[in-house]
Amino acid sequence: MIDLLLALSVVEGLLVQDVVIERTVTTTTIDSLGRRGEVRRRERIAVRGKDVAITDLTFGERMIIRSDLRRVWRADPMAGTYSELSFDDVAALRKASLDELLACKARVPGTSEEKELAAVLEGLDRYEAEPAVELRTSGAKREIVVNGDRVRLSAEIDASVAAPGYFEALGALGAFHPAVAAKLKELGGFPVKGTFRYALFMDRVIETFDGFTAKAGPAPAAEFEPPAGLAKVPLKGLQRAAERKPTKPSEVKKSFGEDDGDRKEREAENKP
Repeated sequence: MIDLLLALSVVEGLLVQDVVIERTVTTTTIDSLGRRGEVRRRERIAVRGKDVAITDLTFGERMIIRSDLRRVWRADPMAGTYSELSFDDVAALRKASLDELLACKARVPGTSEEKELAAVLEGLDRYEAEPAVELRTSGAKREIVVNGDRVRLSAEIDASVAAPGYFEALGALGAFHPAVAAKLKELGGFPVKGTFRYALFMDRVIETFDGFTAKAGPAPAAEFEPPAGLAKVPLKGLQRAAERKPTKPSEVKKSFGEDDGDRKEREAENKP
């Protein structure tokens, strides 16, 4: 009995261990209007239980997902800004945006626009019916396929690296359908090379990654806090930007007189 309890504690420890991962990622983002962006970077993923901090080692941006506080931050030290939302805020804003897309789709039945909007919604894991999700395994290769043809994950896994909190944290933001989240728990390790498709806020994301390293052990606490001294701004792509109102220059004075340029021009015109 004692041996069994010890074995279970070891397994449990593997499932919740802290780990710091570094990898090289090419990230393609597609917003709800179809605009694409692509960046290649080196990133560090710090996992502490179900808390995750993803730091862009190339450009310095950081996303922090604190499951213990049910909050997410995106910080851009180079721009001097950060955004902060609760999980509930993210869910409400995503629902409002998805409902708008559904309403647009309903207004154009039987058209090419309807098909395009349906593809966007499925890319954001909003399906008309419960999707069929399959985990395919071949050696170290794993594939998660939705409805027979939509590959959400295609990657090699390292069975020695356990960081389920990474996927749980992303799932808390609505990154993938719950049926996909269930299959991610069955991977048997962490993806180290391949492609992963998910939704981040209202962007469809395609990540291709390699150059993987991992180190078990406590991640620095500072990784899970937004940098100090940044100005708070709305979260791009999910919140509307604050309205900018023109300000009155402090030196403006009312005057009904003509300036020297006007006077000289008038005098030149009146010369015989």
